[in-house]
Amino acid sequence: MIFSCYARYKELGLTSKPNKGDNGIHASASPLEGLAEKTNWLKKKIKDDPFGKVLLDNGVKKKTIEDWSLDAQVQLPDGSKGSIFDYLEDMDVDECLQKMVELHELR
Repeated sequence: MIFSCYARYKELGLTSKPNKGDNGIHASASPLEGLAEKTNWLKKKIKDDPFGKVLLDNGVKKKTIEDWSLDAQVQLPDGSKGSIFDYLEDMDVDECLQKMVELHELR
């Protein structure tokens, strides 16, 4: 049997059927946001997360990852400042890693 939030919303304590905004599904917009969510909600340590470990192994400091996990305003390669979450949105792991290492070197 397939679990359906839509069909079983009352059992789940929801007050209405899931819709586009409240739907029981979540996908992070980038590997950094996923890491931030896992460290926040699941209390996972950065070094114990596969993406966190690869960031540390590539020289990105733990403190920097922690700061960036709060959607810090960062110096972007074009010289402007902006949201790191917006900058990394929709990137896969390899591209996100590359961009984060580049941003770390700009600091």
